[in-house]
Amino acid sequence: MIEALRNRRFTAYILTAACADAGYWIATIAQSWLVLTLTDSALWLGLVAGVGQLPYLLFSLVGGSIADRFDRRAIIALNNTGIAVISLVTAALIFTHTITIVSLLILSFALGTIFAIEQPVDRAWLYDLVDRKLLDTSIALSSLEWAVARTIGPALGGAAVAFIGIAAGYVAFAVLVMPLTVLALVLAKRHARAPEDAASDDRNANRERAIVAFSAFIATFSIGVTPYITLLPEIAKHTFGADARGFGALAAAGGVGAILSAVTLALAGDLRHRGRITAICALVGALLLVAFTRVHRFDVALVLLAAMGAVDTLMYALANTYVQAIASAARRGWANAVFSLAFLGGMPIGSVLLGSLAQRFGSASVLALSGCLVALSAIGFLTFAPRARDAA
Repeated sequence: MIEALRNRRFTAYILTAACADAGYWIATIAQSWLVLTLTDSALWLGLVAGVGQLPYLLFSLVGGSIADRFDRRAIIALNNTGIAVISLVTAALIFTHTITIVSLLILSFALGTIFAIEQPVDRAWLYDLVDRKLLDTSIALSSLEWAVARTIGPALGGAAVAFIGIAAGYVAFAVLVMPLTVLALVLAKRHARAPEDAASDDRNANRERAIVAFSAFIATFSIGVTPYITLLPEIAKHTFGADARGFGALAAAGGVGAILSAVTLALAGDLRHRGRITAICALVGALLLVAFTRVHRFDVALVLLAAMGAVDTLMYALANTYVQAIASAARRGWANAVFSLAFLGGMPIGSVLLGSLAQRFGSASVLALSGCLVALSAIGFLTFAPRARDAA
C-alpha cells in the first residue's frame, strides 16, 4: 500500500477524487431530500434517480470510445467543469424557489450524461497513473477513497440540508469537483508505459467475451440490490421516523463498512480468483439486503448497512480489477465502458422498476424479493459460468 502511495501522481489523484466524490454524496443526499420534500413519493425517488442514471445505458460506450481516442486528462477537466456549472444552476433554482420536479429531472439527466461519459475515462486514466504490478492495491486505495467519501459525504450532506438548506448540497458539489479539474489540467502526461505482452486475436476475443459475461452478471446486482440507496430516504422517514440527519446517518453507515473493507483489501494486495470472490460477495450482499428489510430498529439497521457497504466495496474493487487485469491496452476504454454500462447502467432500470413497485407494495417487500432473485443469480454464475468466473 505504501509503495502505491509513493507515486505522487496517483496520490494527488486519490486526494482530489476524494473531494469530488464527497461532493457527489453531499449532492445525492440533497437531491433525495429535495425529491421527498417536493413529492413525498417513493415512485418519484426512483424516477429521478433512474433518469439521472439512464445516461449510463445510453452513453457509457461513447465514453469508452472517447477514452481510447482522446487525451483523458482533458476530458476529465471538461466534464468536471460541466458538473460544477449544472450544480450551481440547480442550487440557484432551489434558492429562488423555482425548482420543479420537471426541471430537476432535466438537470439530473444532464449530470448523469457527464458521469456516464467520465466513468470509463476516469477508470482508464487511473490505469495510466499506476504501475501494473500495483494495480490491485491502487484500485483498492481508489475504493478506500470512495468509501471515505461515501461516509463523510452523506453525514455532511444530511447536516447541510438540516441546518443550511438543500441548495448548500449542490454548492458544495460544485466547489469540491474543482481540485480534480485543476489536477487534470496541470498534471503532465506520463511517458508511454512499456508495451504489454502481445496476445493473439483469439485470446483477446476470449477475454472480451469473459468481460461481457462477467459484466452481465454484475448488472443483476446493479438492478436488484444497489437501488436500495434510492429508496433509503423513504425507508428512513417512514420505517424509522428519521429526518435528514437520520437519513444521512443511514447512508453514511455503509461508508464505515466500506472503509474497513477497502483498507483490508489494500493491505491484502494481489488476490486470485477475483471473479469467484466477486460472485460470493454479490450473494452475501443480496442476503444482507433481505435481512435489512426485516428490521425495525435503527441501530440494527446501521450495522446491516455497514456490512452491506463492506461487501459492496469488496465486490466493486475486485470486479474493477478483474476488468482492468484482462483488458487489452487498445480496448481498455471499451472494457471499462462495458463494465460501467453493467455496474452503473443497471441502476436506472432498478431504480425505476423497484421505485414503481415500492409505491404499490412497499419498499421492504420489494427489496426483499429483489435480494432473493439476485442471490439466485449469484449462485447461477458460480455454477454455470466457469470461464467468466475464472478469467481473473
